[in-house]
Amino acid sequence: MKSKVTIAFLLAIGAVFYLSFNGVSTTDNTSAETTEAEKTSVQVADEDYCHPRYEKQQPSSEQILHRMAYTTSYNKDTRCPNWVGWALTREHTDGDNERSNHKFLEDKEVPEPRAVYSDIRESESGYQRGHLCPAADNKWSFKAQNEAFLMTNICPQDGHLNQRAWKYLEEQCRDWAVKYGKVFIVAGPLFKTSKPKTVGEHHVAVPDDFFKVVMAFDDEGKARAIGFCYNNAPERGTTKDYARSVDEIESMTGLDFFYQLDDETENRIEAECDFDKW
Repeated sequence: MKSKVTIAFLLAIGAVFYLSFNGVSTTDNTSAETTEAEKTSVQVADEDYCHPRYEKQQPSSEQILHRMAYTTSYNKDTRCPNWVGWALTREHTDGDNERSNHKFLEDKEVPEPRAVYSDIRESESGYQRGHLCPAADNKWSFKAQNEAFLMTNICPQDGHLNQRAWKYLEEQCRDWAVKYGKVFIVAGPLFKTSKPKTVGEHHVAVPDDFFKVVMAFDDEGKARAIGFCYNNAPERGTTKDYARSVDEIESMTGLDFFYQLDDETENRIEAECDFDKW
């Protein structure tokens, strides 16, 4: 019995070598040409698209915090995020967990001194607590909504901007998530000086501007991306007025967004700024 098994095994090995040396493939190479989304789908997870890298040196004060719905790059010097990234799906654009059931929370995972609720009071500082990953993007889960109110997801933000132009952009991103099924978003503050204005007992830095970049794949798997930049002041334009190319946002921030894509796709989508095509 053993000799028969051995002979069968040797014959099988011989057949493989014969097919290989005669140019016959033993694997299926008949798959169709892949789309841009499929090219990276095996090795790139959703959260990776929402995690930019620094084009030059990474700040020594960076602390990465992974939450249920988003990732924060926290800066202990400004007491603000460097950036916050998240993937928003069609299914997560609504839910029962309203913001009224949650309170702003001190994030005890970051070192002291750190931002607390009382640091940003509009009546005292003139600024509101502005979410980077919006509360309305997290109504799908109690835990996700709770984490959206951590102060490491918050910056001092002009009240008019927070409740109008920035809010309108957040609503637009949810509309795009419904349209495309999923969008990848990174948002953060911009500081024009090394010693920005601060508010509160713990000296939370006040951003000069805010940025946001958005990337999506359409039904055919073709990628597209767009950026936005707002002054941290009353803004009265339409969402389209604040549109920028991702290349422009990269120049402002020193961040490299969506680098996980192949170079040809990345270069194409980051040079574009056509709001109407979205």
